[in-house]
Amino acid sequence: MANTPARIKSAGGKLRKTVRTGKAARSKPAAKSGKISQPSKLPSRKIKPKPSAKAARRTTKASPAAPEQRAKTRPAYGAPPPPPEPAAPLLRECKSTTAALGRLEKGIKALHQKDFKKARTEFKSLLEDHPAETEILARARSYLRICAREDAAHKRPSVTNDQLYGLGVMEHNRANYEGALAYFQHSLELRPEADYIHYSIASSLAMKGDALEAIQALLQAIELNEDNRIYAKNDSDFLSLQVHKEFTDLVGLTPAPTGDSSGS
Repeated sequence: MANTPARIKSAGGKLRKTVRTGKAARSKPAAKSGKISQPSKLPSRKIKPKPSAKAARRTTKASPAAPEQRAKTRPAYGAPPPPPEPAAPLLRECKSTTAALGRLEKGIKALHQKDFKKARTEFKSLLEDHPAETEILARARSYLRICAREDAAHKRPSVTNDQLYGLGVMEHNRANYEGALAYFQHSLELRPEADYIHYSIASSLAMKGDALEAIQALLQAIELNEDNRIYAKNDSDFLSLQVHKEFTDLVGLTPAPTGDSSGS
């Protein structure tokens, strides 16, 4: 039979092995004996003690940040670290720093109020009284330059003398003699010894009809420059003055006839 195990005897007559044919051999339970089989050796494993409640609370408080939070605080891979913020410049502290700053503030306040004289005084006193405050002194020197520039701008006239005289000539050519005389008089205040201004005033007065004032202005122009006598003798602006003996004597002309002596 196919399922009958075949028993093979060894040379001594004892059974050597039992072989099953056909189906796979089924393992039989080991025979009971008085000895207890030793378990196979397994790798030892350490058992951690259960943490106490206090240790658990401490672990919870010191728990690591979440991955998302760590990613925010950690710089991107390959990115350079951010540069350190520069420290704010501080003035060198010493005993006179407070007094020097107070003097500087007074000067700046006067400068904003356009009191340049007072501002200049404060800044110069600061330079003399606090020579050790180098940072504050540098600021004071820059404000002193501003004071000097503003003073020069205020002293400089908004319109130069030549511009005033040119405006007077323009108004004279427009027959606006009153306007011309205003510009000429303003220009004469800046240059009282300018003969050409006196000559122009005489010309505008003659065209306006003020003969006596015109002759007087022309006399001053000739006294300053003799060439003005020749100019006035041939200037058409003074034609109305040729009937006056004072004018003809001044420029060397023969008086014009006042009327027809033969009658009609």
